[in-house]
Amino acid sequence: MLNHISVGKKDDNEDSALMNVTTGTDGGATFEANDTYMEPFHRVQVLNEQFSWNNKDVFWKLTALRYYLMVTLKHHIGIDELKDVTVLFKTSLLQHFKESILKELYDINSWDDYAKLDISLLYNLLRNVCKHIPSPTRGWGYDPPSDDVNLGADIERIRSIWNRYCDSETEFMHLDDIFVRMFDRFGRISEDVEVQDSGSEKIMSVELKPECSVNDRVVLTKAIKLVLSSLKKETFVIVKGAVGSGKSTCLKYVDEHYRGKEWEVKWKEEIITLRDLYVQENKKLLLCCDNLFGAYNRGQFASTSEIIEALENPGQEGGGNLKVVLAIHDHVYDELQKSLNIKALQNKRVVIDVNEFSDAEMLLIFNDQRKRGHCTRDLRCWFRNVDFRSLHDALKENPGKIGDPLLTLLYSNFHNLFSENGATQNIVKELCTIYQNMLDNNPELFHILLYIMMVGDHEFKKKLPDWAAELGGINNENVEQNVCHLDAFLVGRIDGQRLQLKHDIFSFALFKFCANHTKYQSLLLQHCQFQMIEEIMRPVSSPAQSDFCVILKEEMFPDLVSRIVGQNLHMYMKSHPLLDNLEFKDLLKNKSSPDVWKTMISN
Repeated sequence: MLNHISVGKKDDNEDSALMNVTTGTDGGATFEANDTYMEPFHRVQVLNEQFSWNNKDVFWKLTALRYYLMVTLKHHIGIDELKDVTVLFKTSLLQHFKESILKELYDINSWDDYAKLDISLLYNLLRNVCKHIPSPTRGWGYDPPSDDVNLGADIERIRSIWNRYCDSETEFMHLDDIFVRMFDRFGRISEDVEVQDSGSEKIMSVELKPECSVNDRVVLTKAIKLVLSSLKKETFVIVKGAVGSGKSTCLKYVDEHYRGKEWEVKWKEEIITLRDLYVQENKKLLLCCDNLFGAYNRGQFASTSEIIEALENPGQEGGGNLKVVLAIHDHVYDELQKSLNIKALQNKRVVIDVNEFSDAEMLLIFNDQRKRGHCTRDLRCWFRNVDFRSLHDALKENPGKIGDPLLTLLYSNFHNLFSENGATQNIVKELCTIYQNMLDNNPELFHILLYIMMVGDHEFKKKLPDWAAELGGINNENVEQNVCHLDAFLVGRIDGQRLQLKHDIFSFALFKFCANHTKYQSLLLQHCQFQMIEEIMRPVSSPAQSDFCVILKEEMFPDLVSRIVGQNLHMYMKSHPLLDNLEFKDLLKNKSSPDVWKTMISN
């Protein structure tokens, strides 16, 4: 029976084989490629009117219909998308098909390679992967009723007829009707189809299950599912991971999940207290806290005791139903483990690490990011053709300081971070280089970005503060006219009237760049949102310095002390590591009133 099909060469006066039309080599028909399938510009012209289907024997007809399965796959799924299938359905494919069969799928690189695919694999790809093929009315694996003539039903009929042929049947109803419909959909195939008789292997029908799925643009990773599962049993769940590992996305998904169950949801940032845990009787509350103890490094030093008290006493005050999900950075978690004995952070039952991703999860995350990155503005961008295997190799170089989803987000917007050797090893350094180039080549854009980072959240139409004029004289008009050129860095808020940086990694790298640039040090310390200064600045003598710290140099002491005293920010400095530097501590003490100083250093 059939195992391999080849297309014979036709005479010059005959029309091209469908194989040629599908690959766009026929002079009379061209196909337009998009991310999903090959779409014909117009119907294939049939030039040879002498062709007669009725003159062919049953085996040739069956061969032709099997050939149409390959043509259908070509029409509905492109080469790159087919490569993704090997990642998204990896476990299921290995469960149902031999390695020797899958090798042809793994090695596919051209339209010609489709003809090498095993027939059962072809059918099951059509059944499970091609989203635009409607299912038969009775479902896959069952004979369709005679009035069901959609493409999925005819694919199912081809499978059924071939399997009955393998059982030695010779009479088949609807055989000619199926051919006519396939002919009408895809044009005719060559009369010179050649077959090799090599057995009677049936076409099996199996359900291929993807490794993971997407719900409302969120890839449902194993970590997200584990968090949801743990919340069924636990009051507190702590989501731990590197910067950019998807912790905030996880919390947002948990939020939507519980809202769908008619729970009230409350959000906090960096800090929770016992008051946040109060739930009225007969009420259901989900408390989400992102960036526990700090968004950049450990902060909230003055509030540490309150946070610990809440973590250690998760009793449900008020008698209502309470669930708490907290997100914390790895490096903040590690610092707390070294310096404080917080039992809740040591409970392995409730601490869930979200750093690990399967290949399928990362593929779906990357595909979504690429669709919204630089390539959306440049249809000829080389990065559109980067396959997952290349991406996978790049991610292997990630030292783990930031999460893989953040790396792929950066790759999607700044392609040189992907293409340059070693760039992945130190992303903050590479971003600082990008900022230096921006300052050199387009200072206005740099100053707009710096302004938005310093205020944290820019509101359209709101007058810029007076100090913004020191950033190259920028004003509201400059900002509104140029934000479109900064879309790789900026994201709009829900109300559409506010802007902020896409990710904290952009803010940190810009803060670090300016802290090391004498022109911007004073402006940074005087006007940047103080939360960043509190969390990022550390003394030279700090024994627990993470990669997300910036050393406060001695020449920067006066500006910071002036800011603290002038705006009465002493409360943020209580128990802060900067006070370990005696010179800084003495300067701050001398500039502060005795009463304020006494209050700040008191326990």
